[in-house]
Amino acid sequence: MFIVAVLFLVVIDACARAERIPHSNPWLLTWIPHHCCVTNDCSREVTRHDVTSLQDDHWQINASGQILKRTAHSPDGKYYRCACDYDSSAGKWIVHPMALTRCIFTPLLGF
Repeated sequence: MFIVAVLFLVVIDACARAERIPHSNPWLLTWIPHHCCVTNDCSREVTRHDVTSLQDDHWQINASGQILKRTAHSPDGKYYRCACDYDSSAGKWIVHPMALTRCIFTPLLGF
């Protein structure tokens, strides 16, 4: 139980610090939920070629092979991936192609 409490405090502290860091695209803060790691500047636009549409509104992240259900539609018709990993030794969130994807936003198809 102690380990769980410590991990919880580390995550809370990381999130609090991340919220003080200006986001590279503040517009994303207006529509991407905080639980998707938007406050950590981990939400990025990706290209259509970075993801593959699968059945039942699931999407594959081509770089990592991770498969997840679409979180929501993007309001601007672009693709967005919320993905980064926390580097505890550096004390910051790291964006990289193999990072854990928490959320994916895709355009409405057919327009």
